[in-house]
Amino acid sequence: MDIPFQNLQKQPPINLNADAYGLAALELSRLAALTTRCELDVGYGKDSWQRLDVYLPSDATLKGLPVFLYFHGGGHTHGYKEWMGLNAPPITAFPAIFISVDYHLAPVGSETMEFVPGQVDDGLTALAWAYKNVARYGGDPNRLHIGGHSAGARVSALVAIRHDLHAKYGLPKDAVKSCFPVSGSYDSRGFQVYGETPTAAKSVVTDPKLIKEVSPILHVSGNRVPFVLSWAEADNTMAKAVGPAFALALRQAGARAETLMFPTFDHFWIHIDQQRETNLWTRTLRTWMTGDPKTAPMPKAE
Repeated sequence: MDIPFQNLQKQPPINLNADAYGLAALELSRLAALTTRCELDVGYGKDSWQRLDVYLPSDATLKGLPVFLYFHGGGHTHGYKEWMGLNAPPITAFPAIFISVDYHLAPVGSETMEFVPGQVDDGLTALAWAYKNVARYGGDPNRLHIGGHSAGARVSALVAIRHDLHAKYGLPKDAVKSCFPVSGSYDSRGFQVYGETPTAAKSVVTDPKLIKEVSPILHVSGNRVPFVLSWAEADNTMAKAVGPAFALALRQAGARAETLMFPTFDHFWIHIDQQRETNLWTRTLRTWMTGDPKTAPMPKAE
């Protein structure tokens, strides 16, 4: 079997912890691709960045399956869809279809938020591809769920919550049945809003129009997509600060928003541990995808 994992475009180092996470995620996902029925490097658009991996249950006769699209992290400048395949074994066992999505990355050292709208465009294009194509894999286009880790959390939240953009991509406003962002930052108004000094940010966004465009917390009005927002005890400061604030904003707008905080985990292990079928995030996803996300119970920690 020819695994495209061997041909990834090289990226510069991030930092010791992030680079170790990337290597671990890649190897675990390589194993998942070898042990799970899948179709890799499927184009969802015309650009070479617009690729996705589809992981499927072992039973090829199943129909009407729920579908989960997952967007990788990497600070909007790094990352691969191949980091996310580690989630495939437990999710395809639900049973469900798991899709890992690549998107355009910002150049290293750039003002990354300027590139987020283009990444959201990729996310909506991938969602539209799933809506139009999952039936041929046994999926139900009316049972699409999405999520993302770190930078991908912001992308997934914007894809879910920007209903005003959905018609442009041929999507109904209720295309997303639930959203599961992990360790994300959902507000670019400035770190000082959350008790941090502006200099703590890599790049402070000053353009009011761009701030709104890249901040899911500023688009909660009218949202009815249920959310499960997760972060880790040892996560970065903004993930821990903005996650609860975003959940509160969603609830005040009338949407369901649940939260999960993972003790002892950090920004990276919170994703790696999702490979376990007994992981609380994975079990919650299963409950919501196989039931009604608006009323599904929250599993208890083991």
